[in-house]
Amino acid sequence: MNVLDLKEGNVFEYEGRLYIVKSATHVVQQQRRGIVKIKAVEIDTGKGVEFSFRSDVEVNLIILEEIPLIYLYSDGETYYFMDNISFEQFNLSKETIGDKKFYLKENIEVTGLFYKGKIIDIKLPFVVELKVIEAEPGYKGDTVQGGKKKVKVETGLIVQTPLFIEVGDIIKVDTRTGEYITRV
Repeated sequence: MNVLDLKEGNVFEYEGRLYIVKSATHVVQQQRRGIVKIKAVEIDTGKGVEFSFRSDVEVNLIILEEIPLIYLYSDGETYYFMDNISFEQFNLSKETIGDKKFYLKENIEVTGLFYKGKIIDIKLPFVVELKVIEAEPGYKGDTVQGGKKKVKVETGLIVQTPLFIEVGDIIKVDTRTGEYITRV
């Protein structure tokens, strides 16, 4: 597969190691061959790496097996998941989970991404429901910011919401953008 075709979330093999793409940018230089800049995470170590490939470089795209999992809990360093069919448990480090931790709530269903029987990463559902635990007061007529205020949800995520959202409300949040969708 050509590096130009890599997108966020793709897994590729390069020089015998597996990487998950976090971002890919194609840079065109005047009268020169284009360059593809890729930010990725090495799967084995969890370390972030950056590559600058010529646009004609080929890499091996890895197809991952997807298995539905339930998020169980975290001890701060490790996140634990369970296969609902086999009841087998899997875990991922906090480095691998990254900012996905802000959308993980006990018993939420996620998709586990596996390579050769080993869990590599997870995919979140597009929308999660989270409980508001802290909210700035919303003053009527305070529309300088377009009638928005910041609230903190049970996972620690800070979300911009309309002024009417209060502590104790359940809100839907888009996991791809971190934006408020609606109150439940």
